[in-house]
Amino acid sequence: MYFAILWKHPQISLAELQIVQPTFFPSTKKGIVLFETKNPEQLKTLWWCIKSGIIVAEKELQTLLQDVKIIGIQEEAIGKHFKRTIGIRRFKTVKINHTDREIKEKGKEIINLDNGKYWIVENYQNIPLYETIDFEKPGRSMNMGMMPAKLTHILINLGIQNTIANKQLSHYEEEWNYNLAIQNKKSSNNITIYDPFCGSGTTNLLANYMDYNTIGSDINISYAEKNLPWRQTTAFYNSNTSISFFNHDTTKPIPSNLSSPSNPPIIITEWRLGPIITKKSNSDDIKKAQQQITKLYTNFFKNILESDFFSTIICTIPWYIGHDNIHEQYFQKTIQDLGYGRKSISEIYQREDQQVGRKICIVTKKGS
Repeated sequence: MYFAILWKHPQISLAELQIVQPTFFPSTKKGIVLFETKNPEQLKTLWWCIKSGIIVAEKELQTLLQDVKIIGIQEEAIGKHFKRTIGIRRFKTVKINHTDREIKEKGKEIINLDNGKYWIVENYQNIPLYETIDFEKPGRSMNMGMMPAKLTHILINLGIQNTIANKQLSHYEEEWNYNLAIQNKKSSNNITIYDPFCGSGTTNLLANYMDYNTIGSDINISYAEKNLPWRQTTAFYNSNTSISFFNHDTTKPIPSNLSSPSNPPIIITEWRLGPIITKKSNSDDIKKAQQQITKLYTNFFKNILESDFFSTIICTIPWYIGHDNIHEQYFQKTIQDLGYGRKSISEIYQREDQQVGRKICIVTKKGS
């Protein structure tokens, strides 16, 4: 059996977890899920949780920890117990929602349960990757949305998951499983991630790391182009896949050579969040912002969906906290009129003190 300590946005976490096709079991601990899966190797590719791993009995620890020199444990008494019974040389206390770098890189983290059961942590969220993209890239501007790298990573996995589930492109699943089989080795494949609002290139940088070919476009690609040479010098750059950018106004028709029916890109994007909204913004400010983004997004949807070349669109739309979000109704009608369906995750991604959150939407052809 497996466990996962969920991110602070549990519904978003559970949506991404579906890619391993879990069978859930009751859990007495808040924010923690227990499950079985036939695809445990896929857990290391997901970023929906703080930690995940396996559940074992204490008698199994002697074998599993025989070569481990240091362990992380929640309670000092349990650490002393393991020193006596298993011969662990050293232990550190680690809070269940925290990640200790030394334990992650050189040891094993053990979480004690009731009835002689323990969790062994096998996977952690990739904090260094997210910090590098969010804070170190040279081309950045507060005038663009700057979607958080972790949320972007999750959206890409949701896009792959929905494409496979819809069976629109069966070769995607074969390539997904092949990439898992080679684990940390990288190999080029035919999956392409396209971000039509690429901004500073966050989606493209994450897609490149995840071994997908990627294209980005925007009305201004100077920030993305500035970040690419920097990215190529970091440890997270994958030279086996392609990454490119081109100028494009999303209110104009999509270039015909961007996609093909035999290999349609998966669109992963965050649209413009609109004018800056603060606590001082009033209802008229919100209404004007909604009108602006509604016009932009309606044109975007018409151009994207009328091309009929895209298998799946995973996107976020602005969500004005404490206000009526009437713009969502316009998006829904436009999508339906064009023969597509839309579902969303009801939980809003929101950072502390933000007045505009993000709602995740999944757009696919009707009947998929």
